[in-house]
This record gives sequence, C-alpha cells and structure tokens, in this order.
Amino acid sequence: MDINQAAQKVEEFLAAYVGHGGKKAKEIRVHPSGDDYAEIKIWVDLGGGVSDETCEAWAAQCQKDAAASAGAFQLHVRAESL
Repeated sequence: MDINQAAQKVEEFLAAYVGHGGKKAKEIRVHPSGDDYAEIKIWVDLGGGVSDETCEAWAAQCQKDAAASAGAFQLHVRAESL
C-alpha cells in the first residue's frame, strides 16, 4: 500500500469515526505530508464550542484508533474547534 492509498483508507475510517467525548468531526482533511514521506497529516474541525483539552484528547485518541488504517505510515492528527 502506498501513502495515497493509506491516506484514502484513513479518510474512509474517519468518515464514521466518533472519538473522545462522543465527538464526530464536522470537517476532515487527510493528505500525505509534504515534509515527511512517511507521514499522513489529518486535520479535523470538531465544531464550535469544543474545549482545547477535548480537541487534544480527541486528536490523541484518533491517532491511536486510526493507526491500523494507515499501515506503515505515521499519523499526525490536529483537531480544532471552529
């Protein structure tokens, strides 16, 4: 599996993913890193009114839960409340 296929699998996983605090992402962006050929970057918007602590916990849990979908590639997850 190449990095583009892995990114697609991660995106499919995230489409139905409910993470920390029962939060589901309102918007998801998944793409291979431009800086590191072995890393997939994930950005999500958890919607308005979500605390920074919840965003950080959601990102950490998501990184662990989505790892199997990424194969040999590393994940970098950032969750925000917009």
